[in-house]
Order: sequence, then C-alpha cells, then structure tokens
Amino acid sequence: MPFRSFALGGFEGSTHRRRDRRRVDTIASSAHDLHAARDYALMRELGIGATREALRWHLIEPAEGRYDWSSVLPILRAARAHGVEVVWDVCHWGVPEGLDVMSTAFPARAARLARAFARLLREEGAPAAGWVPMNEMSFWAWAGGDMGHFEPWLEGQGDALKRQLFHGHLAVVEALRAAGERAPVIVAEPLINVVPEPGDPEAARLAAGHNEGSFAIVDWLLAADRSSVDVVGFNHYPHNQWVWDGPQIWWDDGRFRRLASLLADAHRRFRKPLMLAETGAEEPRGDAWMGYVAEEVARALDAGVPVEGVCIYPIMDYAGWDNDRHVPCGPLRRDAVQHRHLRPGQAAAVRALNAIPARRRDARAA
Repeated sequence: MPFRSFALGGFEGSTHRRRDRRRVDTIASSAHDLHAARDYALMRELGIGATREALRWHLIEPAEGRYDWSSVLPILRAARAHGVEVVWDVCHWGVPEGLDVMSTAFPARAARLARAFARLLREEGAPAAGWVPMNEMSFWAWAGGDMGHFEPWLEGQGDALKRQLFHGHLAVVEALRAAGERAPVIVAEPLINVVPEPGDPEAARLAAGHNEGSFAIVDWLLAADRSSVDVVGFNHYPHNQWVWDGPQIWWDDGRFRRLASLLADAHRRFRKPLMLAETGAEEPRGDAWMGYVAEEVARALDAGVPVEGVCIYPIMDYAGWDNDRHVPCGPLRRDAVQHRHLRPGQAAAVRALNAIPARRRDARAA
C-alpha cells in the first residue's frame, strides 16, 4: 500500500475564476487553512493517514517568480504534526492573475512553482506522498475550453486547452524529477459512462466518443513518457453515468455499469496501478454511496485490479465552487460557525473502506 491508509481524505481546493470572473477559494470558504489541525485530528480518528491538498497558486505567486508560502504552511505543518501525509495538487484549475493558461509561459511557470515547493517541503521535513500536477485536465478542458464556464473562458477549444494542460503536466513532472522527487505522480481524471437512447445511432456515436475522449489525455501522457504517470487516478461520483444529452442513470437502470467493471476496463487499457482520486456523495446518500464504493473496490481487488487507495473527496462540507451553496458531504460535518463534527454513518462507512486491505489479508490467511 503506497499511502499510510487505504482511505485518503481530500479537502476541496478549487481556486479558478468563474464565468463572472469571481475567484473561487474553497479552502478559505471552508476555513480549512485556519482549522487544519482539527480537520486532521478528526481524520486520524477515522484511521485516515493521507490526504489530498491543493496549492493556491494565485496566493503563492502574487508576482512572477516571487513565492509567498504563508497560505500553505499552516496546512503543511498541521499535517506533519498529526502524522498525515499529503498528495499535493500543483494546479487545481486556478492560476495567478495575469497568467494566461493558453500562453507558452504556462508550462514553465507551473514547473517553477513545483520545483520551488519541492524545495520548501525538504526544508520543512515534510516529504510529499504524491503529486497531481494538473487537476482533472479533461474536465478543465471541457469547462474552460469548450463551454466557457471558467478560466480561460474559451468555447469550442477543448482539445487545445487539453494539449496545453498535457504540456503543463509533463513540465511539472520533469521539474519534480530534476529536484529529486520520487513520490508517485498521479492523474485525477473523470471515470464516466455515457450511454445513448435506444435506437439512436448518432447518439451512440457521440456517447462513445465522449467516453473515449475522457481517457485521451492519459493516453497522450503514457505515449509521450510512460514514467510521467505512476498511478492513474479516477474521479467517480453518482453523477458520472448519464444518457447522452439526457438524464443521469442510477443503479436500477440496466445501462448502469458497476464501478468494479469500469476499473477493470481501465486497468486493461493503461496497465498501471489505479486509485479513486475522488469519490463521495452529498447527504443523505453519502453512507450508501461509500458502502457501494467499498463493495466495488473489494470486488475489483479480488479480480486482480491494482487499486492503491480511495480518496473521499471532499471529505468535509464545502461551499460549491459554481454557486456558493453549502454542500453537505463526507464524514466531516462543518456547521455555520466552522465547528467540525463526525457524521456517524459516513464515519462507519469510511472505517469499513479503510479496513479492506486487512480483511483481504485475513481472508487469504484463513
């Protein structure tokens, strides 16, 4: 097991600018930066020893080449104090003011940030557990390159943005390796299943293309440099299966595909270790969803699919990055005055998920 626990936490870290040009900062809105010690203490009560965190690049680099680490040091130090190792997102959709994601400067700027942060981690004695160079590149390409929902606010240019993020990922990996970093490089890409309405061949063609396109950037990276991805991470939520140009499909729909099957297909395609880089559900479905995920991951492991971990993301309530609404999710409940508490049902589901490796060892030994 590459992480300190099979279950990982993950604190929502979006920092992009929306269509209305408003900057999102979900770490600030959840006050995770102020209450990281409490958040990690609750995680440790659940047996979780690893988490995903995001660098807030717009705060760290207010002017090109000048780094201010004050936004990340409290989180880094709280994690170290509580024995929590961190998988760091270098770029979680947000970039500093004045930096155009589509510019030739973007990959090099991201690489310099990663190299400088790796140096800080060494100085702090807090090695990374892993790296996500560019968060959810396929979704960013769609939202920011095809639909104009957020920066860089383009339409019909998703492939061009995806190519730019591809170059950014490779540049960050090169910088990290040159800095002596050996922690695994992880991609965090959507795992989806889009189906057509029966008897609609055009919808069937478009749905198949959309499914295939969700894997494209991983294909590109592995073709360019197979060592640029150590773990293929997938983000999978209840809404990740739907009818083309239609509604979401649920467990009772015959076209719904079980998670174990989707993971097996991905492993056959990429031949790399896998993880769920994000999963979870809003309340009141959180308990049932995490129970389903645990069952499916155990089934995948039994079939020989190398699933290295499951990240509950977000592990704590947050303010929705597209509309600021309170999103209740994960085993950590956050109230209006920023108190944190465990949700008993989700806590039990997460403990069961975390116990999967030990249960499998016991079963083999019996």
